[in-house]
Amino acid sequence: MKDRVISLLRWSERYTKTDMVYLASGGFWLTAEQILIGLIAFGVSIAFALFVSKDVYGTYRFLLSLFWTLTAFSLTGIPTALTRAIANGEEGAYRQAVPFSFLGGLPMSLVAGGISFYYFFVGNTVLGYGALAICLIGPLFQTGYLFSAILEGKRDFRRTALFGLLLSLVPALLLLTLMPFVRSPLPFFFAYLGGNAAIAIILSVFAYRLHRLNSIRSGEFKNLGWHLSAINILSTIANQLDQLLVFHYLGAAELAIYSIATALPDQLKSMATNLTNLAFPKFVRRSVKEMQGMMWHRIFTVTIVFLLGVVVYAFLAPLFFGIFYPTYGDSIFYSQLYAFSLIAIGNMIPITVLQAHAAKQELYIFNIVSSVIQISTLFIGILWYGLIGLIAARAASRLFNLFFSSALVNLYARRSILS
Repeated sequence: MKDRVISLLRWSERYTKTDMVYLASGGFWLTAEQILIGLIAFGVSIAFALFVSKDVYGTYRFLLSLFWTLTAFSLTGIPTALTRAIANGEEGAYRQAVPFSFLGGLPMSLVAGGISFYYFFVGNTVLGYGALAICLIGPLFQTGYLFSAILEGKRDFRRTALFGLLLSLVPALLLLTLMPFVRSPLPFFFAYLGGNAAIAIILSVFAYRLHRLNSIRSGEFKNLGWHLSAINILSTIANQLDQLLVFHYLGAAELAIYSIATALPDQLKSMATNLTNLAFPKFVRRSVKEMQGMMWHRIFTVTIVFLLGVVVYAFLAPLFFGIFYPTYGDSIFYSQLYAFSLIAIGNMIPITVLQAHAAKQELYIFNIVSSVIQISTLFIGILWYGLIGLIAARAASRLFNLFFSSALVNLYARRSILS
């Protein structure tokens, strides 16, 4: 049976232009992880809908978005740089990464501390304490997450899945325990941030000991980490801006409606992230010319798969919401519309090619231009058309990113040949 399955996968490679045996073996674990994490997130969101008011849930989502926005002021490029170093056999880069990542998180703490002071000054103690929690826990959170770089660089996708599942399960249990008793967003936020930081640090220790990393240090790891972090600043802010804008212009209750609307479609988006995690170690070892030749075929395949998934979801969404989110009927149309905005999710493939080959110049260009486009369209969309305009802006920016990132891969390939 195993031999027949392998033969079938090898036969399919003539059409997919992909190592299907590798994809199936690693993809099984990551897909299983994504399904289970999706179920956990689904259960938590149902509990929030049942036990927590829209204003409290919306404020909690705003604090989460504020945290992820402020990570722009930390070294967000370290995990990618570390994954690349470990994939190349330079495993000693992990010891370099731990203090480097922690110290790189201190600017985030300073910014969060300033925001906390501002909120206390204007009398908003809830957001003040939330920003203070980011100030204190943020650097530990970022450093703890380095375990994923070890596992992805070593292509240990089974443990990537198991560790990722634990990382979702522990904070979820903390949130579920609090829900029947808490009527403030702060305990939820403290539980999420503190629970994630604690379990991530423990998992990093386990990952380091399990793989007995060698002591070969990376000469370019820190330099690449700096560059990727600088590249990520605008894109990190742009990716969280929609929730910040909804909270600021429309209020906490509308943010709760938007968050529930995007929750299930975002699980589909996470599947694309799993594909890029699988692909990254392979892309590191292949020439950009080789990747250029098969890139559009892979984008087309991913697009067709996501289109089918989105159509099925849009058809079933009213049934899902009627059963699981009866108080969030306003979210149904927004959820269907947001799901169709994910069709251009194939833009992750050319971006992953550029990251795998450390194409710093092209990555700078992409992140600056695409972030400016996304930020501009988000502001225009929400000011003119509210939530519908916001979702349309997300769709337009993803489509732009698909063609722009692909053009940059072609530019990098030509530049590599000339050099």
